[in-house]
Amino acid sequence: MHVYLIDGSSYIYRAFYAMREMTTSTGKPTNAVYILTRMLFKLLKDKAPRYIAFVLDPKGPTHRHEQYQAYKATRQRMPEALRAQFPYILEVVEALGIPILQMEKEEADDIIATLARRFKDQAQVVIISGDKDLMQLVDDKVMMWDTLKDQVYDRAGVQARFKVPPEYIADLLAIMGDSSDNIPGIPGIGEKGAVDLITRLGHLDQIIASADSLASEKQKKAIKENVELARLSYALASLDRDAAFEVGLSDLALKDRDEERLAAVFQELEFKALLAELGKAALPAAPVHQGRIEHCSDPEIAGEHGFYIVQGIGSAVAGRDVTRVCLDEQAYLAPLGRKGATLVLHDAKQALVLAEQQGLRIQADVFDTLLAAYCIDAASSGTRLEDLARSYLGRSIPTLKDLLGSGRGAREPSDLGQEERGSFLAAHAEVLRPLKDKLTEHMARVKVEHIYHEIEMPLTFVLADMEALGVLVDAAVLSGISGEIAQTTAELERKIYDLSGRSFNINSPQQLSKVLFEDLGLPVIKKTKTGVSTDGSVLEALASKHEVPALILEYRMLSKLKNTYVDTLPAMIDPATGRVHTRFNQAVTATGRISSSDPNLQNIPIRTTIGRRIREAFVAPPGYQLVSADYSQIELRILAHITKDKTLTESFRQEVDIHARTASEVFGLPLEEVTSDMRRQAKVINFGIIYGMGAHRLSGELGIPRATAQRYIENYLAKYPGVRRYMDEITKSASELGFVTTMLGRRRSIPEINSANFNEKEGARRIAINTPIQGSAADIIKMAMVKIQARLKGMQSRMVLQVHDELVF
Repeated sequence: MHVYLIDGSSYIYRAFYAMREMTTSTGKPTNAVYILTRMLFKLLKDKAPRYIAFVLDPKGPTHRHEQYQAYKATRQRMPEALRAQFPYILEVVEALGIPILQMEKEEADDIIATLARRFKDQAQVVIISGDKDLMQLVDDKVMMWDTLKDQVYDRAGVQARFKVPPEYIADLLAIMGDSSDNIPGIPGIGEKGAVDLITRLGHLDQIIASADSLASEKQKKAIKENVELARLSYALASLDRDAAFEVGLSDLALKDRDEERLAAVFQELEFKALLAELGKAALPAAPVHQGRIEHCSDPEIAGEHGFYIVQGIGSAVAGRDVTRVCLDEQAYLAPLGRKGATLVLHDAKQALVLAEQQGLRIQADVFDTLLAAYCIDAASSGTRLEDLARSYLGRSIPTLKDLLGSGRGAREPSDLGQEERGSFLAAHAEVLRPLKDKLTEHMARVKVEHIYHEIEMPLTFVLADMEALGVLVDAAVLSGISGEIAQTTAELERKIYDLSGRSFNINSPQQLSKVLFEDLGLPVIKKTKTGVSTDGSVLEALASKHEVPALILEYRMLSKLKNTYVDTLPAMIDPATGRVHTRFNQAVTATGRISSSDPNLQNIPIRTTIGRRIREAFVAPPGYQLVSADYSQIELRILAHITKDKTLTESFRQEVDIHARTASEVFGLPLEEVTSDMRRQAKVINFGIIYGMGAHRLSGELGIPRATAQRYIENYLAKYPGVRRYMDEITKSASELGFVTTMLGRRRSIPEINSANFNEKEGARRIAINTPIQGSAADIIKMAMVKIQARLKGMQSRMVLQVHDELVF
């Protein structure tokens, strides 16, 4: 018979750090719950224990804190990403039928020590942990099992690891100290010296008594001057095997597991594989209707309702008892024009643009579930209504793809019957109102209500106006540019063929690779799984060695502009308005920035001649002019504000050229001696720091040795100590909390910040450094757009485009 005593705290932390982080579709961290559940499933399956306990530390201080206030004082606060998972962990442990033991002031180690002594004469005790403190309990009837490493420790195993038997582990820790628990030990004597003293003299008291006989003056002095500290350390390291609590063997009996309770947790945390192992479907497949469905041409509404709209299908308004479905495309937007109506929509902007185009004045009070979810965590990818219904309500609703199908068998909306449309629309409308309640509660919990109410929701009306208005494009200008590019690319082709000695398909990576690396004999820079790389970074590296790579880069740039903008934009001009109507994506980027698509009007290059020519095709109607305004160095100003760096702040206050100033600081020259090339390099460094750029990336950007790039970064951080402090503090904070926020409180989760994978962790560190800066800039321009739109009310001037830090009127 065996008794299994799980060191719960150790188990939970090791599960948290065991693998790359996982989150639900709404960004809720789940890695610790998942790994711990897997570990417990395996333990219960492989060992089928009759007696087991999951032992936890108390919520408050322990007896050791009363002995020594600094006990465990060096331990970091529990990461927020782990803290959020704790209730689910306890839920899983309880649902598996495993008794949980947690007692006031009693440390988990002492509870385990007492239970091991109490039951080892009745059963083989197995302590499940990797904690060295618990190894002092190992004897012939007590073993320790590190399940994460699948390593079992008996007396010989402990001796092999620490070079002393289990009964001397407390003495070892008392002498050498233990940084994880902040046990001081004897200053100046490390593990090797402690093992030697124990091997020769025995327990701590014997070592203290024999101090005068020691040959080493250093050891003798250290022991005699720190007797009380050593005894305190021994008291802190020794486990209490006689803690006073009433727990019998029957209290540790494994209970029947509650599969419904487990399924509820797994469903909420989106553990599909674990649900399958329970024999449960992930979620009900069919839509669930709360009330009956009525079909009407213009649905009446009163009070607060869900309102779901799909262009080409119709709309549905969900009341408490009945969901009214409207398939009349001329009337289905009507509820938006009802004064006093309260509507809950998902992606309200889509409906607002349609209403604007139909000339319908919006009078309803609107709540947008998409924006609320985005405010809760900008990094979450699961912001479709179907994802939110699953994550927050545990309900499954079909997607449009489910309804229409995909591939050859896909249907058009016009192919759908009335009942199919009605059922689909009702299923979506009915989740909106309960979803609003859940999201509102969650926004309050993470303190982002002001982001939603003061920035995002007002902005969606601004963006809807801009989308509906569009921007005027002169197709004749683009046609002229297209002809010029075609002529230039044809000339480039001829040059490339002449220099290469033959013609080939420039757009074929395989043919280009043969020309560059076999025919021309250029060095291979990078390899991929499919062969030798010919991407942009490779061509840039080769451009200084041969003319062909440089010409190909120019050819690619012109071809891309021609295909993406010059030839495509004319076809996207709405014949009714003569304008291009881009879509502004408000809830897509993890930084909070607005993006643009169909077409993307934020990526037209401005630094090249051809890019500026393309921009000239965007025009104002007769009697108007285009006016563009952007922020000056907004991200660097925010960096100065957040870091409070004296030099950086003074540079802006004195209106000094910030890039020239950085060049002066990094290269150690007076400001007047800074050259234009130095300023260019400093500009890369300034923005590289914002994006958390390391020496490897900087060396590539500037074409300099890595050691030189590292020296530039070190010089920068030495001259701007506030920036270094900020980078250290924000990385530490992100590691502890699992997220970062902008100046206004917009939240972005970064679960990978504690990843065991170096590349993942470094990527997360860069995100942590950059997000508060870039995200704050995004917040500021959004606030400006809302305020400017209010100022333009009643005027003929209109805002037509937003390009990151720039607004076009």
